[in-house]
Amino acid sequence: MCPVNTLRQIIGLETDPARVNAALCQCVRQTGAPVVGALTVTCSDESELECSLIFQRQFVARLLPELKSGVQAPLRTCNLGARHEPGSLSIAEHHFATPAAREAFKVLLVKINGHVAAWDHPAAIRYGPMQRYQADSTACGALHALLVGQPLPACEDLRQTFTADGIDRVSLLLDAGRIDPACRYLLAATVNARLQARRALEEIQQHKPHSPTLYLVVPCVTLNRPGPDGELLVGWYWADYRGTSLEVRYEGLGDDPARYRVHTDGPRGRITEGSEACQ
Repeated sequence: MCPVNTLRQIIGLETDPARVNAALCQCVRQTGAPVVGALTVTCSDESELECSLIFQRQFVARLLPELKSGVQAPLRTCNLGARHEPGSLSIAEHHFATPAAREAFKVLLVKINGHVAAWDHPAAIRYGPMQRYQADSTACGALHALLVGQPLPACEDLRQTFTADGIDRVSLLLDAGRIDPACRYLLAATVNARLQARRALEEIQQHKPHSPTLYLVVPCVTLNRPGPDGELLVGWYWADYRGTSLEVRYEGLGDDPARYRVHTDGPRGRITEGSEACQ
């Protein structure tokens, strides 16, 4: 059984992070797993502290086992561009393979958050530029560096991910004939989270768990706003390795930014898939 109805309702919709975390809690609780673990992947950008703290309060503190008295914690990866670090998932799976998980099973949530600055413009929501400490800046800075060709070491890893399957997604994002520049940074963050989730799945496919495991891999995008941040659920992988083989399903947005369609005519944006990217 794949209890994801609460998640299905918010695919591609910018909403309150509390709603995303509540949906994740409900989904995981419905599995009846005696043990829940988590791996989080976020960008190093200080703007992502808010996202991390909310997830800690609303998911980790409610569902994860105590690491020591009064402390619950996920395994965390924090780097430029919110890149999945190979090996981190295998380590997280081992850490949460507790005696109770070995006797029954566990759920391991892998939550990957790309991010983008968002601000309200009289005509529509604008993405990317932001005021940081009273100065002009951009979020995500690592994705900005990728798009403008800055030689950051992290950009080489990002570029390899963005060209998976022979598709040059950087060129697609820079093509003003296919991607509205006003939406470019939102789409870059979305496709990055989606691709990093696929990297995590590839590690799941190569790793034999230490206890029966249901993996829930959830790519999201944080919308860094001047007020409270928003969050957008890109989709999820549900990977069931409780038996002798792995069963995988995915639901959500794809990894081709040229097929994304962004709706910015309301108080919050929404991404669907279609023949045009932004309207």
